[in-house]
Amino acid sequence: MRNCKNCKAKLEGKFCSQCGEKVIGKNELTITHIVSEAIGIITNFDSKLFRTIKLLFFYPGRLSKNYIEGIRVPFMKPFQIFVIANIIFFLFLSDIDLFRTPSKWFFKEDFDGIKVLEKVRQIAALKSITQEEIAVLYDQKSESYAKGLIFVLIPFIAFIGVVLNFRKKLKFPEHLVFATHYFSFVLIVSVINSELLKLFIDGFSKWWFIIPITIAELVYYIVGLNKFYKNSWVASVFKGVISVFLVNLFIQFYRVGINLLALNSI
Repeated sequence: MRNCKNCKAKLEGKFCSQCGEKVIGKNELTITHIVSEAIGIITNFDSKLFRTIKLLFFYPGRLSKNYIEGIRVPFMKPFQIFVIANIIFFLFLSDIDLFRTPSKWFFKEDFDGIKVLEKVRQIAALKSITQEEIAVLYDQKSESYAKGLIFVLIPFIAFIGVVLNFRKKLKFPEHLVFATHYFSFVLIVSVINSELLKLFIDGFSKWWFIIPITIAELVYYIVGLNKFYKNSWVASVFKGVISVFLVNLFIQFYRVGINLLALNSI
C-alpha cells in the first residue's frame, strides 16, 4: 500500500483520506494538465466570489448563518471576502475621510480639539523638513495604517452583537462571522455608492455619501438581526438603530486614532 507524500498516511484511491492530497500520476504532469488546473482554480474562485457577493448583498445574515451551520464549500471564507472588500475600498476611496483624515483636511490649527499644526511645526523643527514633506509622509502613513489595522474594528462590531443579543447564547466567533460579513458589505457598498454619485451627480457633498451608506448599513443590520440572530422585526429595528450608531461611533474613534498614530510616527 502506498503512502501519501504530503502527510505519510496510508493511501486508498486517488485522494488521501487524511489531508485530501490528490495522487498525481506521471501522465498528469503535462502542460495541458497544469493549464487546465489553473483555469479550474480561477473558475472556482469566480463562482465562489459571485455566490458570496450575491448572498452578502441580497440576503443579509444568510451567509453568516450558512457558515456557522457548516455550509462553507460554495462560498468564500469571511476573512477572505473582508480582505477583498478592504482592497477594493482603499483602491477606490483611499482619499476619503472615513477611516483616516487626509492632510488637506487634517492639517489645521484646531481639528476637533487637536492642535495639529502646532504638532506639525514641532516635527518640522525637529526633523528639519517642511510642512509639505510632513503632509506627504502623513498621508502615506495614515493610509497604510488605516488599511492595515482596519480589521481591529471587527471585534468591536462583534461585541455589539454580543451585548444586544446576549440571550441567544452564541459563541463570540459566531458574532465575529456576522460582524465580518457586515463590515465587508459596508466597505463594498461605500465604493459602489461613491462611483454612482460620480456618474450622476457633479460636485456632490459628503451628505450624498453618508446618508445612503447609513441607510444601507441600517437595512443590512436590521435584516441580519432578524435572519441571523432570529430577533423579531420590532426588536431588529430597535437593536439595528443602536448598533449602527455604535458602529459609526467606533469608526470615528478609529479614524482619530489613525490620524494621531500617523502624525506621531513621522
